Order: sequence, then structure tokens, then C-alpha cells
Amino acid sequence: MFKNKRLAYKLNVSILSAVFVIFAMILLYNYYVSRKLILKNVQENTKNLTSSAINKSEGFFKVIEKIVLNAGYTIQDTEKSAEEVELMLSGIVKNNDEIYGSCLAFSPYKFSPRVKYFAPYYFEKGDSLLYKDLANSGYYYPDWAWYRNAIDKGKPVWSEPYYDEGGGNVLMTTYSVPLYQKCRQTDSICGVITADVSLKWLQKIVSQIKIFETGYAFLISQKGTFITYPDTSFVMHENIFSLAEKTNDPDLKKIGDEMVAGHEDFAPFNSRFHEGKCWIYYTHLTNNDWSLGFVFPEDELYADLHKLNQMLILMAVAGLAMLLLIIISISNRVTRPLRRLALIAEGFGKGNFDITIPPSTSNDEVGSLNKSFGHMQAELKQYIENLKRTTSAKEKIESELKIARDIQMGMIPRNFPAFSDRNEFDIYGFIEPAREVGGDLYDFFFIDDHHLCFVIGDVSGKGMPAALFMAITRTILRAEAQMAEVNASKVIELVNDYLCRDNESNLFVTLIFGILDTRTGVIEFANAGHNYPFIVKRDGSVSELKNTHCIPLGISNIPCKKAGTVYNLEAGDTIFLYTDGINEAFDSNDQQYTSTRISDMLVNKAHLTPFELVGQLIKDVQAFSSGTEQSDDISVLAIKYIGNKDLNESGNDCRIVIQNKADNLPAAAEKIRSFCHDNKVSDETCFALNLIVEELVFNTISYGYNDDQSHDITISFSIEADGIQLEITDDAIAFNPLDAEAPDINAAISERKIGGLGIHLVKNLSDSFSYQRAGSNNIIQIHIPNHG
Repeated sequence: MFKNKRLAYKLNVSILSAVFVIFAMILLYNYYVSRKLILKNVQENTKNLTSSAINKSEGFFKVIEKIVLNAGYTIQDTEKSAEEVELMLSGIVKNNDEIYGSCLAFSPYKFSPRVKYFAPYYFEKGDSLLYKDLANSGYYYPDWAWYRNAIDKGKPVWSEPYYDEGGGNVLMTTYSVPLYQKCRQTDSICGVITADVSLKWLQKIVSQIKIFETGYAFLISQKGTFITYPDTSFVMHENIFSLAEKTNDPDLKKIGDEMVAGHEDFAPFNSRFHEGKCWIYYTHLTNNDWSLGFVFPEDELYADLHKLNQMLILMAVAGLAMLLLIIISISNRVTRPLRRLALIAEGFGKGNFDITIPPSTSNDEVGSLNKSFGHMQAELKQYIENLKRTTSAKEKIESELKIARDIQMGMIPRNFPAFSDRNEFDIYGFIEPAREVGGDLYDFFFIDDHHLCFVIGDVSGKGMPAALFMAITRTILRAEAQMAEVNASKVIELVNDYLCRDNESNLFVTLIFGILDTRTGVIEFANAGHNYPFIVKRDGSVSELKNTHCIPLGISNIPCKKAGTVYNLEAGDTIFLYTDGINEAFDSNDQQYTSTRISDMLVNKAHLTPFELVGQLIKDVQAFSSGTEQSDDISVLAIKYIGNKDLNESGNDCRIVIQNKADNLPAAAEKIRSFCHDNKVSDETCFALNLIVEELVFNTISYGYNDDQSHDITISFSIEADGIQLEITDDAIAFNPLDAEAPDINAAISERKIGGLGIHLVKNLSDSFSYQRAGSNNIIQIHIPNHG
């Protein structure tokens, strides 16, 4: 490819191409202009040549016309005898070499009442002068054109060329003049006096006209008949129109029409005597309206021009070759130091900055570039040294930042489920700093068995200062929460007092701190300048807790009089907290995500777990801001209050409700053991109860649901005198465990089919087992006898 070639090659090709284009343009322009000039000069020369030939012809014809007209005037003035007429005619022929013969043809009975036709005719034959009376020789002259045209038109006319058979027996044309006089008392045309002119002299004149080497001239009559032509077989046997028809040449017919009409033109022409394009010039003779044409081939017309152009092309090629040698010499001299510098630059790119740069002896641009390379070499060495030190320091900082990030993330609870033994609520949090470390935080912890503290906050600024301020805030908040006698407002006040001390960096933090009573669902919380949280009601509606809040912490230690707020969550409600990295996320069009979009996203999402709810929101924010850099830290915390519906105790009865997650089974087992202990159920019977519940409920969780939604599984049992009555209810797909095929326990282990052992064990541990499908629910009832 051209772009991958050396600079010298590019210079050579570029300059030669430009010069070639310029030469080509000059040659083409010279050729075009020269053609026009040559064609113009040929037109002028042809016209001059034609004018000369026409002048000769017309001068000759005028002489003949004058002789005949004078003779006619003489005869019209007086009546002449036959001897006088013959003497006059013989004198005309004898005294005028141009005239081949002359005749005075009388009209019928005009010469003598006794003589109908009389036409004395004298003509030359060799050196002799012969006489003939055309009326007595079987030559009926009244039918000939030379006679009829003059009589019919009543004026002198030149006849079409013809062979005068019976007269001169040669190719001739006749000038005929009608005679007017009073003959025998009758005022009319008495006859026609003529002069016959042989066309040999005219053929000779035309044939002597030469244009270039193979050009030729031809003459046609007023009707288009060839009078002269290179192919003599055409003379008087062909006309230009019959030739056009035979050769199927419409252009030739058009030229014939123009010539017969007496027009003059210079036009392209296809000659039957030449290959290739020809030109024709044609004009007319005024005496007899004949037309003269000149034909010459175009290749002869431009032969000298072609030779000139060939010489110019040879000179251009030689010039280009010389120019190429000069350019190669100059470009090599210019690019040689550039190539050397390119190799040096390549070495710089590979990290070799100790290459010796040869000194330059020139003071031109290449010399300046050589000196610049020397300066660049020194600067690069210094820069690399600085870069190494900077990189080492940066790597150290990045390593420390990574450690700081790990420490920061380690301070925030991120293992979920967070409290697997608690079913009164479900909680999930998400955090994503915009940099290695950030100023967002969330946290949750118990201060006693029934009070869950939770917090979400956002420190002003980003990076390490914000992260340190966040760590301090979290540490202080945890410490004060343990000592604040379960009062959110008091905790906020104590934390604010601490953060305002020696806060020279003027950092502050917005946060929401709340305390959830897991028994009642009552939340007491304080908002310190943070985004209002959302409540997702169990009916799918969403509301925003726009309660009075304080200014952010760390700005002023003036106590906030209206900091505390109480809200009562109902079973199935979710409180949703977030930082401004969510609502202030931007898309590629610089549009914000907004809290309104958060609210719309949360509508009808009450059935989702906190994990699912937060996951869907984060995905929507990421899709919204796709293609833009995260501008702020993102933190989200969601708490769903479930209530105490999972454990209802009444005397010897117990009812446990868990969601379809295997992680909930250990907590349910612990409650069963606690209930058995309180009611003094033997360990063997309690073990059997727990084993049956775990087997059946685990199978339901693993295989009974084909969606990702939460479902309740109810475990009810009561203590009876002869054992325990157990009932398990769920809304999973219909499945009757009694239909399961009993395993072959006598077969070898390697030959046994997978499955069935659990149901077999359940049947062995119980003395009654029933299943029914009630609506959309599966109901299993089992009686477990006392063991031990």
C-alpha cells in the first residue's frame, strides 16, 4: 500500500505524477488546439483552391456564353440565308478553340415554309471542321434537352452533361440560347443557337486538383450525376443519390441534397476510397449550378500533427526520466538523515535512550530536527526517571487505596442473608463507590433481641477524605447507639457533636438513622439532611416519608428540635433508603434519573424480596446511565418487615410460617426444638418431627416452584397423648409423595435408583400419612407416635 512506502518513494511518485499530469495536460491542449488550427487552415486552403478552379471554369463558361449570345443577337436582327448561317456557325467553331461545335436549330417551318426542320451543325474532328444537318441525319433534335429546355424556359440554359450521339459523339454540355425575331410574320421563338463544349478539359482540371496524397475532387451536375470521379465507371452512369442508396449511407445522401441545392459546407465524410474518417468540402458553380467536391482523409490531414505529438511525447518521457533521476538523488540526500532519525526514534520507542545521535553538518530543517532529537533524548531520559519514581509512588498509592477499599468494604455488612435465624424481617444492602474508596455508607446491627438499628449516609466529597470521614461516622454511630437508650434523635445529636469537633476540612454527612422494633414493626428514625426514604406498602403502593429533618451532621452542633420520626410498618411493608448516586445518575443526554423514576420503579414491587427489589433498581439505573461514567457513590438499603406470622404458639399447638428458601430451614428446626423442650417432648420424638419436616419441606422448596417469587410454607403441629399430629401446607405444584416408588433397600448400593429414601424414611417414622390437593394448596397430614 502507498501509505506504507518510504518517504523517498512517496516523493518520487508524487512529483512524477504531478509532472506527468502537467505534461499530459499540455500535450492534450496542444493537440486539441493544433487540430482546430489545422482544420481551419485546411478549410481556408481548400476554399482558395476551389475558388481558383471555379474561377477558371466560370471564366471559360462566360466566354462561351458571350460568343453564343452575340451570334444570337446578330441572327435576330436580320434574316439570314442558309449560306450565311452556315458561314457564321463555322466561324464560331473555327475561331474559338473552346467550342467543340455549334448549331442553329430552327423551329418547325421557321426557316422556310417548305422546310420543316433545319439544323445546320459545325463541329471539330481532329484538325478538320465538319458539317452536318442534324435534321437530315436521323437525329431528331426537338426531343433533346439542349433544345427543349431553351424553348420551354425561354432563356439561355446550360444542359445536363450528355453524350452527343449522332453529333459530336463525345461527353459534352450545351449552352442553348432561344432566338426571338419576326420570322415569316410570326413573333415567336424561331429556333435555338447552341455551342457544344467538350467536358474533357473540365475533367482534366478537376483531376489535376490534389489535396494531400490521396485526396481527390469530383464534379456533379445539377441532378447529382457524376461528371468527374476517381472511378471513371461512375461518370454519367451513377449519381450521388444512387451511390448513397447502394452503400446505405444516409450522410452521403444528405451531402448530395446540400450540393444539388447549391450550398457550401465543410463536413465529415465516409469515402469509399479511404478507410477511416474523411472530410469533404463542397461548393457550386454559378453558371450551370453544378457542384464541386473535395475529399481528403483525416489521417493525412493530421499526419504532421501526429508526428509532432510523437516527438513531444518522446521528449516528455526523456524529461520525466531525467527528472526521476534528479528527484531520486535529491530525495535520497534529504531522506537519508530522516531514515537515520527514524531508526533512532524507533530505538527511543523500545526504551533505548542511550543511542548515539550523529551530529548534523547542515543548518537546514533536517539539521534542526537532528538537534531537536538530541534535546528530546535528554528530556526523555529525565522524564523516564521521573516517571519511574511517579509510577512507583502511584503503584504504592493504588495498593494502599486497594487496601483501604478492602478495609472500608469490610466495615460494611455485605453477607446476606444477614440474620438467618430471624424471620421477622428481611434486609439487603448494596454499595458501589465511584472511585477506589467512597463516602457512602450503610450499616445495620441489633442493640438488643428486638431492636434493629439501620443507617444509610453520604459524606460530602469523594475519595480518601470522604472514606475516612465515613469510617469515623460509622464507628461513632455504633458506639453511641449502644449507649443512647434506644433513641434515634439522641444518637444523631451525639454523633453530630463529635463530628463538629475539630472539623477543619469542613466535611459533613447526610444520613438516616432508624431503629426497628421487630416485634411491632414500629420504626423510630431521624433524617439528617438525607434523601427521603420510600415505603413500599404490601398493596403495591409507594409513598415517600417527607418528615421534618435536621441539617447534615458535622456542620453545626446546634440541636435539632424536630429530629425524631415514628412510623409503623405493617407485615409485608418495605422501607427503601438510598443515596443521591441513584437519583442523580446521568444518561448520555445529561438527563437525571430522579427520585420520581425511583418511585415509579418501586410501584407494585411489594412481592419482591429486598435482594430482588434492590437488584432490579440497580439494573435499571445501570441501563439508564449506560455509556456514561459513574459520577457519585451509590448505596441502597431495603428492609422488608414480615412480622411474627412465622411462629404462633398456643398451649400444645405450634404454627410456623417460612418462605420457600432452604436458608430458612435451620431457624424453623430451632423453633421446633425450642417448642419440644418447653413441652417436654422426648428427644427421639422431636428428632423424628424435625427429620420429617426437613425432608418434606426441603423437597417442596427444591422441586415445587417454577418461579422466582416468595411463597409461604405453613408448618402446624399439636401434641397429643399418643404422639404429635403434623400438617404441612404449601401452594407448590401438585405432588403426592405417597405416589413415589418405594426404593429397593435390599439391592446393592451401586444398583439402587436415586430418590425415594426420604419418603421411605418418613413413612417408617410415622404411623399415618395422608395427602390431599385443596384448591391450589398441597396438604400433608402425618401422625408421629411417641418414641422412647
